[in-house]
Amino acid sequence: MTPQGGASGYRIKKARMEHKGLGPRRASAPVAAIVIAAAGVIFMSALAVPARAISESGGQPGAFMFYGVGGRALAMGGAYYGISDDASASYWNPAGLAQLQRKEINMMQATLFQQTKLTYFSLAYPTKKGSTFALSVTQLASSGFEQVDVTYNPATGEPDTIQSGGDFSDQQQAIGLSWAKNVTETVAFGMTAKQVTRKLGGSADNFKTLDLGTMKAMGPYRAGLGIQNVFHQKTGDTDDKLPVILRIGNSLRLFKDRLTLALDGNKPLTGSVDLRFGGEYWIARWFAFRFGLMGLPGIQETDFGFGLNFRSFSLDLAQGIHDLGSSTRMSVSMRFGQSKGDRSTAQVRGFMKQGMDAFQEGNFALAAQRFNQALDAQPDNKQVQAMLARLLAVTGFVPQAMGGEEFQTFVRRGAISYVDGRDMRSAVNALRYAFNKNSKDEKLLGLLNMVEKEAGVAELTRRMEGPEQFTWVDQKVYDARQSVYDGKYDAAVRRAQDVLDLEPNNVTALEIMGSAFFLMEQKEKALAVWKRALEIDPNNRAIREFMQGLKR
Repeated sequence: MTPQGGASGYRIKKARMEHKGLGPRRASAPVAAIVIAAAGVIFMSALAVPARAISESGGQPGAFMFYGVGGRALAMGGAYYGISDDASASYWNPAGLAQLQRKEINMMQATLFQQTKLTYFSLAYPTKKGSTFALSVTQLASSGFEQVDVTYNPATGEPDTIQSGGDFSDQQQAIGLSWAKNVTETVAFGMTAKQVTRKLGGSADNFKTLDLGTMKAMGPYRAGLGIQNVFHQKTGDTDDKLPVILRIGNSLRLFKDRLTLALDGNKPLTGSVDLRFGGEYWIARWFAFRFGLMGLPGIQETDFGFGLNFRSFSLDLAQGIHDLGSSTRMSVSMRFGQSKGDRSTAQVRGFMKQGMDAFQEGNFALAAQRFNQALDAQPDNKQVQAMLARLLAVTGFVPQAMGGEEFQTFVRRGAISYVDGRDMRSAVNALRYAFNKNSKDEKLLGLLNMVEKEAGVAELTRRMEGPEQFTWVDQKVYDARQSVYDGKYDAAVRRAQDVLDLEPNNVTALEIMGSAFFLMEQKEKALAVWKRALEIDPNNRAIREFMQGLKR
């Protein structure tokens, strides 16, 4: 207070603010208190909720960031936290941005009443790496406030003089930068960093704050959980603080996604619980009807509206009915560009082609790198996941098999069959043939044994035990003949067949197999095998003697 002097004693100059047409003028408190009181009045009128609701959970700094945006969301009573599947998710639950497939713009313009407007704009951009970024602007503007200077008579306490100080407006704005990404197939995480500014007459302040959100999908059910204003930094003329708000949302899609029901709960740490319920029903592919209740159990606002969807363009209208009357909010959304799914599919095809080209050349390490890039482009692609896992197993033993030698050619064939996963027997045979040509390669033997195990082979290939030139085929023929001597005729047949898989015209293996069948008293099979051996080697006297003995 400043002494003014005069016969009437001290005159105290004070400022007062009132909204045009809202009743008689009354003296106000000092400037700081005036700012807070006026902000409460503005929130009450601009956000169109009753005084009881404001006293419980609103009337706080940044309340315009809690009420809601978007014709679709507001027509559902603001029960949108567990849905958040468009660009307005940056305002609601930033984790919902991960659901977007294409670039999207969302805009809303709402003329409330008493020269108050609520405006929202958001641009969301899904990236090739799976993240989605969004830039959003939310603005509440209210004009038509008159500032007056009042002097009081200390003796009577009555106003002495009242002078007009001109008009001023209230401007509140939040600029947000959001990021979201699926951290698993069913869980997404997101955050929004905001700068909130307020200008009221000659007073101003701003806040830097952060919202965190998660979303979990379980079939037709989705749940969202997050914190708004988890922390903030403030500068400016007031001592106001943004309230920390706990938010949870639930949504359920029914009847082949035609009906969606949603229920949200919001709990400011310094206020009471606010519940919101809403629904959406798509009567046709292009037309939806919506309804909602805001502020359960004591209903603060009843909402309804509709939505029109024309390919990449959506128009949404919401009508809210509340104690102060009604308000209309309209928003439009536009989607453009190639969808994230289309982009990732095209990328996957490109990387897979490059990987297969490297694979065909025997550069397994480079092929694994390309398959990894394909998986980054489409993390939930099961086929790529399986192929990459097999390819990495191959590179653990043989990073490459480039060259024109016969054994390298068969290593490539075996690796390709194994990674493809559809013909494990071919993979085993090709790698066995490669090992037969290069039986001193321990890493190739390790790869062969791994593939044999996955193929369910009963007897794994082992290191050669014979002379220097003893090959895998030589070892198998030796083992098959020894099995006949030991009376293990099934093992003899199996080992002989392993040889025939690689060398179908191996007469020695056919001779041993026929002998094993004969000793198991399967004479017809023995005769058929020996006949095959004679077709290959008509001069084989031993087999002719076997067959003559069989016919007697």
